[in-house]
Amino acid sequence: LVGVSESDLLMRVEDSVLDTCKYKKQTRGFFNKLTRLLIDFDKIYNPDYNYFGCIEAFIELRYEMNDYLGCEDELEHQLKKLSFDYIQCRFDNYVKKHKRKLRDHRYSEGENTKQLIERMQAVSERYARVLVVRVDFAYKKKYHHLLSIKDFDNDMRILRQRIHNRDGFFDGLIEYAWALEQGIDKSLHCHLLLIYDGAKRQKDVFIGREVGEKWLYITGNNGNYYNCNNPDYKLFYQQRQLLGIGMIHRDNPLEIENAIRVARYLVEPEKVNQHLTIRLPNMRTFGKGQFNVSWRRDVNRM
Repeated sequence: LVGVSESDLLMRVEDSVLDTCKYKKQTRGFFNKLTRLLIDFDKIYNPDYNYFGCIEAFIELRYEMNDYLGCEDELEHQLKKLSFDYIQCRFDNYVKKHKRKLRDHRYSEGENTKQLIERMQAVSERYARVLVVRVDFAYKKKYHHLLSIKDFDNDMRILRQRIHNRDGFFDGLIEYAWALEQGIDKSLHCHLLLIYDGAKRQKDVFIGREVGEKWLYITGNNGNYYNCNNPDYKLFYQQRQLLGIGMIHRDNPLEIENAIRVARYLVEPEKVNQHLTIRLPNMRTFGKGQFNVSWRRDVNRM
């Protein structure tokens, strides 16, 4: 679909279904907009993928209108024959399921948050000091229309393998966690938290930049990143006594409290509209791992 990203289109579909159920009566141009959106959706739809919540309503409508997708005028005519009230009623059934899935999603986020907090507390007790680095990964906006969920998943798999192998600037890690999200501005993106043994690693600004550059290499320079450990960002939070990245010392309760806050944000269940609208089968959207312990764990998020 030229000029429109898969991610952005799916968010429009989700909004369309949710908005339709809020209307008290048919809005102006409703069927024309629905027709265009259904045609666009058909171009990116993949039956092998998993779609979130009320997007399933569009999938059902697509199959019902399959014979008319090749002709915009005829498709609009057939949709009008279904009637606004009928479409709204059908969408409403999926919106109810959508809200239940959102509650399940928030519960899962909450459980992941608890686990991360427990791990951060355990690390702060075990090590005299740890170096906390956070980097956010996304893609340049001009390439959003070229990016699919499969591309994102492939890039993340490569990045996770680099972390798992502790290649280059991932050497010295004792903990890490990552979370995939989707938003209006950044589209598909990832938050990465890296925790190093502070006795073995310093220069968090440098590490954050090098990890970000690794992401650019993985994405063929289609990606971008934000190094949260850059001096201006750290100064902003330091002045407000909220700095939770950089060197965190065991004997400084405020630093530990702020570091836990940083970890909590990674999978904050109260984030609005940050769930993925599409996933590949068995796609991982959250993970965490440990090093320098007798066992290693990496878990999934639904």
